[in-house]
Amino acid sequence: MSREFFQRSEVFIGRLERVEWRAHEVIKELDDRPHLLVRIEIAGPYFPHRAVDPYVRILRGDQVVAESWFAKVSDDNRRILAYFPTDVPEGEVIEFGYEDDMMGRIRTAFDSGVVRRLERERLPKEVLEVTDRYVKSKRI
Repeated sequence: MSREFFQRSEVFIGRLERVEWRAHEVIKELDDRPHLLVRIEIAGPYFPHRAVDPYVRILRGDQVVAESWFAKVSDDNRRILAYFPTDVPEGEVIEFGYEDDMMGRIRTAFDSGVVRRLERERLPKEVLEVTDRYVKSKRI
């Protein structure tokens, strides 16, 4: 994996001193169909596997403007992989943790410009773009 797209960040609240993060579009197979999503990867020294999945949130001020649709810890415990709609909103902080156990907050300017996008014209027609509206329809 190329590390050139990771952004180094100080965790200003939390138990970890330093993490790296990046955001990029990926195609993930869900319900036997390819879906286009934004994946935020947070890389750090160690993220434990727990009975509950981790969360990743984007905040503007103290307000949560986006929460990952789903997230998981990588097999090597070095990354949290969080999946968001492609129209993920702008924010100032990326927060991550488990349920009520917040592990860290990264102060960063998060907007669509930091997301490494796939070339849409090269994607197969059957790929479903996951938007915020689509996610809300699935959470009902």
